[in-house]
Amino acid sequence: MRLSNWNPVINTIQTVLVFSLLLSFNQQKTYAQKFITTNSKSTDIGSIVVARWADDRASAFSFSFDDGLLSQYENARLILNQFGFKGTFYILPDFLTEDFPAIWRYGIWPQFQEIALEGHEVGSHTLTHPYLTNLDVGDTTTEGTVLYELYQSKKKIEQKIPFAKNITLAYPFSDRDSDIDSLTSLFYEAARSEGVEPNSFSLGFWNYYDLNSFPVRFTGPRTMDGDLDELYDFQNWTQGPINNGQWGIMMVHEVVPFSELGDLVSQGLYEPISNEWFTSYCEWISTKVQSKDVWIETVANVTRYMKERDNYDYKIISASNNLIEINLTDSLDDPIYNFPLSAYVKVPLEWNMVLTMQDNRIDTVSVIQTDSGKVVLANIIPDKGIIKLTPLNITSVENEITLVNEFELFQNYPNPFNPTTKIRFTIPTSPFNPSPSQGEGNRERSVTLKVYDILGNEVTTLVNEQKTPGYYEIDFNASALASGVYIYRLQVSNFSSTKKMMVLK
Repeated sequence: MRLSNWNPVINTIQTVLVFSLLLSFNQQKTYAQKFITTNSKSTDIGSIVVARWADDRASAFSFSFDDGLLSQYENARLILNQFGFKGTFYILPDFLTEDFPAIWRYGIWPQFQEIALEGHEVGSHTLTHPYLTNLDVGDTTTEGTVLYELYQSKKKIEQKIPFAKNITLAYPFSDRDSDIDSLTSLFYEAARSEGVEPNSFSLGFWNYYDLNSFPVRFTGPRTMDGDLDELYDFQNWTQGPINNGQWGIMMVHEVVPFSELGDLVSQGLYEPISNEWFTSYCEWISTKVQSKDVWIETVANVTRYMKERDNYDYKIISASNNLIEINLTDSLDDPIYNFPLSAYVKVPLEWNMVLTMQDNRIDTVSVIQTDSGKVVLANIIPDKGIIKLTPLNITSVENEITLVNEFELFQNYPNPFNPTTKIRFTIPTSPFNPSPSQGEGNRERSVTLKVYDILGNEVTTLVNEQKTPGYYEIDFNASALASGVYIYRLQVSNFSSTKKMMVLK
């Protein structure tokens, strides 16, 4: 069998990530009934139950890659991007150069900075990959000590990638003990080791510093047919945490075309996998994503979600047939723990569609009927301010959504994308350079939304018209564009805002 012809059930299925105003009612009901009927603690309007995993998925899964190798940039990330998956890349800062020639098979800093900009996690694998248990404890300024390896690696990564907190570590050689765990906890929120058992859906403090990850291992000659056995074995392993609601983590090193595999194996590199093998695995797990059986996220974001979920509290500020206001909090460090929790919120029986607003983030969600009443599945960031929920009539969406108080251009979703994405923005009801002849709340403003290439050349105009205050969502189809980074710019009167987006084909 040729690898190009691999078809483990799913080569006709494509991953499509879209926002939808109306989700499938029956599918939502299936998951909501399962969760609410067994977990609901209150029947009060505004009461909250946080789902075990984001979007009430049945399980969680993370791709993790060790060492910061060139092949991870050239191959692994592109395959992940193809399916809309985010991975965790554990790098060795002392082995990354600013440009080529690189050291051995390692990548360069601009590549991993780009990986981080794409939404993947860049985590620490220490500075030089030592056996930590063989080092003295030392301090953060003494080379060759545990504290130096842990702290300086984190520091260098955050200097190179200042827009993302470095909060997880992968132990070199999975070498650790309770003393190493204690030292690691001084700088990181979680650390990955190795083990065949998936991680539980709820962990104690020290369990986060011994996260199990399962490496892909191959037996016998590395042939096209032979590698299929390990593909099916790893699929079977992944099915375990899916069935049990757990968190599985995959450990990978080199990812190369199959034509290059033999040379790497002959050099003794640690369990390299082929692009074809990895693509087939991603195709398989994408079917699990489509059926809501698994949530795929970085190690850092799964850690954030789990700790927030296990530490949240909430207070109902007000609850009526017209408005619900809730303050959801946790006891964690806000600059680090800012990932949205997926929370079922009890709403009045009269509601069918709901508008949610928190910290200038706006969303519309469908109501789900359960045995104990109606709920919505809302994304709420702890300690990010009060979330407001109001009923929304489909026929008057535009009128309802005008209750915003400032301009905002949101990041397109999905991003990266191929070929379509959505761009959202808001125009406030409050006056902005008001005209005496027009009402303050509803006067129209001249709005333009344009797309440019990275050199500043205009690609297309998406909006060029007068618009009243409100919330807008624009579809953008980039099928005619080449892969690359593009810029979109919103101009409304004196207000302008730009953001980057990436087309990946």
